[in-house]
Amino acid sequence: MFVTNNTIAAARTYFYSYIAPAFSASESKAMFDAVVQKRLNWTKTELMLQSDGRLSESDLLYIRNVAHRLKENEPFQYIIGETFFYGLAINCDSRVLIPRPETEELVAWLLEDNSTEISSILDIGTGSGCIALACKSVLTRCQVTAVDCSRDALDLAQLNAEKLALDISFVEWDVLSNAEGLLDKGLKYDRIISNPPYIPFRESVSMEINVLNFEPELALFVPNDNPLLFYKRIMDISMLLLNENGYLYLEIHENFTLEISSLLKEKGFINIELRKDLQGKPRMIKAKNATFIV
Repeated sequence: MFVTNNTIAAARTYFYSYIAPAFSASESKAMFDAVVQKRLNWTKTELMLQSDGRLSESDLLYIRNVAHRLKENEPFQYIIGETFFYGLAINCDSRVLIPRPETEELVAWLLEDNSTEISSILDIGTGSGCIALACKSVLTRCQVTAVDCSRDALDLAQLNAEKLALDISFVEWDVLSNAEGLLDKGLKYDRIISNPPYIPFRESVSMEINVLNFEPELALFVPNDNPLLFYKRIMDISMLLLNENGYLYLEIHENFTLEISSLLKEKGFINIELRKDLQGKPRMIKAKNATFIV
């Protein structure tokens, strides 16, 4: 056997040593604890109380498999099949982008802005559904619609909504296509929010292997010669779909803040506000619909 005995302590020692030095001690501990809790359906407290417990051979093989996959640079969230976003347990696999902390910050920004006045939200490029689900979990009376061009992503997002018992309307729509999608339904929204693809392909050479080899290109990259492709289209759509006094919220590339701000002004948005993430990088922007002004 690959461990000295079948205790949790021995499995922990094996796990830490196998994935070192790719992960810090704190990262290794967090991942091992999450693996054991998920495998045995334990809470954090139960794990602490049973730290001297013993594992079955099947459990040990499961832990070894996780360690091997981590060694191959597979994202931990895909290995265990879930991640946490805004306090929600979200199913997550290679069909969708792994939700990032910056996106949580974008959601928090929307929710802290006059939340009682928001009755409808549109999430463009929903992926796992994390943004839409987080909004709905707080604004329970709000009508939330989420669109994506990937049927596979929408299937996972729908599964998440069902698991969390949150009522979201999911629509398959490629916003870059000529298809009208939601535009021909006469619907309007108080808020539109999006974390679209925004990384130029040229930046892939400096990206982590676990992102490049496992996360979907469709959700990450844009052409080098047209990096604002999605922003232009989303802005055009938003001018048509936002209610009066409605706001657009976007996650953005830190290197394109000036271009996106200028584009918003050019399209006719007002009250443009840029916000930095917790790392001090400008990663979010919001703007108000001004089409109703005469």
